[in-house]
Amino acid sequence: MPPKRKSDLLEPVIDLTAEQSESLPESLPGKENVTVALAPEPAAKKARKVDVGEGSSSSTDTKKGKKAEENQYKSWRDVLLEGEEEGDIPIYDDCNDIRRKIRALQKDPNFKVTHWLREIGNINNNSYQRFMKASGPHGGASNGTYYAAYVYFEKVRIFEKKKKSAKRIRMEQEHARGLPTEERRGMWVYTGV
Repeated sequence: MPPKRKSDLLEPVIDLTAEQSESLPESLPGKENVTVALAPEPAAKKARKVDVGEGSSSSTDTKKGKKAEENQYKSWRDVLLEGEEEGDIPIYDDCNDIRRKIRALQKDPNFKVTHWLREIGNINNNSYQRFMKASGPHGGASNGTYYAAYVYFEKVRIFEKKKKSAKRIRMEQEHARGLPTEERRGMWVYTGV
């Protein structure tokens, strides 16, 4: 009857150059002076080294007399914007600025649009594509991608402790309550009798 398992067919690997101390087991009769080469043991795993982050204080900073500046946020998601709880954050970047920032993100080789859309609020890809195809400072203002991307970029700006741009400061002065989130095209104003 043929063997049922591959292991029944295989014979032990015999190495004639190995030391005599590793002799074959007694179960193999007639091969008393032959040694078996054992497989090398895998290397032991090393523990990971933990890098000290920029925000944490270390003994070298305190020795130099510098006060370590602690980052109060662990990621951009931890940043809480004024009015975010109510869902009414004033927007001070127009649609063109947001599209420009998104295109800058896309130049990063590790950036994936679908992952980013999921992170900023589970935005539909079709909505994102419509926003990116729109043009003008108010084109796509009513799109959900505009609001979610603005919130993302504002949180990242605060997390990275970057200053506001000159245009941003000018927009805050011109539009105290933020830019409108409706597109101006297609609106009709009737002033007649």
